[in-house]
Order: sequence, then C-alpha cells, then structure tokens
Amino acid sequence: MYENLHVFDSPYDTAHAVAEIILEKAKEKHKLSLPLNIAVSGGNTPKILFTILTTDFSESIPWNIIRLFWVDERCVPPTHPDSNFGMTYESLLKHLPIHDTNIFRMDGEINPEKEAIRYQKVLEKELPTNNGFPQFDLILLGMGDDGHTASIFPNDLSLLKSPELVSVGIHPTTGQKRITLTGQTINQAKEIIFLITGNSKADVLRQIIHHEPTFEKYPAAFIHTNSGNVEFYIDKAAASQF
Repeated sequence: MYENLHVFDSPYDTAHAVAEIILEKAKEKHKLSLPLNIAVSGGNTPKILFTILTTDFSESIPWNIIRLFWVDERCVPPTHPDSNFGMTYESLLKHLPIHDTNIFRMDGEINPEKEAIRYQKVLEKELPTNNGFPQFDLILLGMGDDGHTASIFPNDLSLLKSPELVSVGIHPTTGQKRITLTGQTINQAKEIIFLITGNSKADVLRQIIHHEPTFEKYPAAFIHTNSGNVEFYIDKAAASQF
C-alpha cells in the first residue's frame, strides 16, 4: 500500500503503536538531554492512547523531558466534559509525573481571540523555530467525519494558510468557537501522526489517501510537514474502503 500508512486490527492496537513511537522518540531525546515537544488532540482514540501510556508505559518513558501542548481546545472551562485538556488530565496527566511547568494548556475559558494571541506568544517563547514558525517534535492529529483536523473545518480553509500561529475556528454546525493551531504552524512539525479509527472516517480517508477529485475540500488533506514526515496510523475499520 503506502509506506506512510499503517493499518492495525483495532483502535487499541493502533493507539499502542503510536505509544511505542512516543517511547522511542522520548528515549532519543533523553540521551541528548533535550525535551520532547508534543502537541496533542482530543477525541476518543487519543483517550485510548493516553490510557495506554499511563498503564503500559508509565515506567519506560522518561516523563521529565515530555512537554505537552495542545492542537486545539473548545471554549469551555477545563472541568467541562467537552474540554480537551480536561480529558487529557483525567486520562493521562493526573497519573504521570509530568511537572506543571511542562504543561502548556490552551485556556478555553477566556476570550478565544485573546487566548489565541496569548498562546501564540507561548509557542514563540517555548519552541525552536523553523521557517519563522514554532516547530514541534511531534503533533498528534485526528480527523473528523467531515475531514476536519485540529479545529480547522471545511467551511474555513483560510485557517490552513493563515499567517497567525494560533487562531479561532468555528464549528459549522454548533457555532462553538475553538482555539486552534493553524495549518502553517502544524506543517512545521518534525513529524505528524494522524491517529484515525472507525468506519465513519473510511470514506473521507480513502478520498484523501488516493487524491480523489474531491480530496482538496478536506482540511486534513492539506497537512504535511516541512520534512514530508506525515504518518497515518489507522484501524481496519477506517481502512475498509481502500
């Protein structure tokens, strides 16, 4: 098939494979006495990944060098059920020795436009730069049934090429505002991993992977890295239309 496409039997197996990659990268950085800067996403499959990390990898990953950032956040308090940070805290952070100074959450509870500006300054301060943009070591992305990724939706593709590092996306159905990394910020990452599971993603994923005529309307199709290192980790259900 495609060398950057990795298919596993189940969501658990898919997430476990990504956990192995995080372990490998963390060990490499630890040997060099460098931090590992990761931007994480919300969703059901990342929740599985976080649970695996706390159970199977709690002793093997050098957590002191892990620095966590967020790809996007809903405009709700961290205690709200919709909060990406809240999910990450409950399934990952409260179980592991990651110091508060290595956690850089998006503040969903404040004015989203102001928070986008604040978070941009955080990225500029905390990350190395590449092509004038902050550079993550690893960004973990999901994809919605509509082909959106981060909080960049098909009705607002301008966020893919925005000169801003962080911006405000609006959910096309609910109208909910969300803080999100922009496409150009995401694309500077050293590596991007799409973690995608479920039958509901199969149709859009097929269009993107095969570059079908309709694929460019999906935000996920525009994501690449400066080094071209984008990997798709998916389960058999998501790959069912290949």
